Amino acid sequence: MKFQGLGVVKAAAWATLLVCMTLIFKTLGFLFVPFFISLLLCYALGIPMEILQRLKVPSSLRIIIVVFFILTVLYLIGNMVSLNIKEFYLQLPEFEKKFWDYAAYLLKWFNISPDQAREMYDSVIKSFKQVDLQPIGSMVQRLSGSFFSFFGNMFWVILIMVFMLAERESITQRLVEGLGPKNAGPALEVIGRINKAVQSYLGLKTLISLLTGVLVTVALVLFDVPFALLWGVLAFLLNFIPNIGSLIAVLPPVAITLFQFGSFGKAALVALILVLIQMVVGNILEPKVMGRGLNLSPLVVLLSLVFWGWMWGIAGMLLSVPLTAALKIAFEQLDSTRAVAILMSAKK
Repeated sequence: MKFQGLGVVKAAAWATLLVCMTLIFKTLGFLFVPFFISLLLCYALGIPMEILQRLKVPSSLRIIIVVFFILTVLYLIGNMVSLNIKEFYLQLPEFEKKFWDYAAYLLKWFNISPDQAREMYDSVIKSFKQVDLQPIGSMVQRLSGSFFSFFGNMFWVILIMVFMLAERESITQRLVEGLGPKNAGPALEVIGRINKAVQSYLGLKTLISLLTGVLVTVALVLFDVPFALLWGVLAFLLNFIPNIGSLIAVLPPVAITLFQFGSFGKAALVALILVLIQMVVGNILEPKVMGRGLNLSPLVVLLSLVFWGWMWGIAGMLLSVPLTAALKIAFEQLDSTRAVAILMSAKK
């Protein structure tokens, strides 16, 4: 009975710690989100930093080169996407009119009048407003602002990333000096495993997502679909969100194709091509390139997507897989949590 009581107390302590950590991460999301995004950028930039190091480029110059490259890419892509979003917002009323025309045609089959459909639509929008969400039109309008406002929001991310890159090479030495060689060994081993796993995942995932974005853009250009670059960038970004990201990326260009050309056949063909791209890249190429990857169970990936999405929104969805993988590696180091790490692992 004594041991059973100790087990209950231990479980209660872990549950309390989990609730407290969840509240802290939720409340201080405005601090943790830019920190973790900066950390992921550092992982993604690890390979070019190592290449520059092999070329004997000084540390400070390496950081300047890498940061300048990131800022240039962000500016060029962001500026092009911003122009596409502005044009899309200008045409949004026309797309909305066509949407209701198609909706009226389809609703006839269910004996639903357009007025009833609009009433249902208004009730849905009203429910979104009650949870502090914006209708799509407002969101697009907000996103269509100058890219410089986005650049301003990225200031803290870039600043934190610069300091992390500057500290990247000296952190190991300071850990050894602070903890001692004996105590620092296990900590450095865990950090090394996390670094290797996350950096490999991000590097390969970025290349695969880039390939997906390029293929989607080319396919949409060939079909003369409006805003092809915007949908290609969207496919690139959403490919980082597991399970549902690739599905969401298919829907907007297919809807725009239908509204623009009024052809169900062409919309279906575009949908087929985009689904084939996602299936070939995501289900055939990606497993071969990434192998076992982070060794996370698909169910754990889905639950982490839901949890981190609830925690921090879209940013949480983008961060969900690397954060969960880091937690799994950390759990493997403790006897009390090793069973949790095994449950999180994919089938060997």
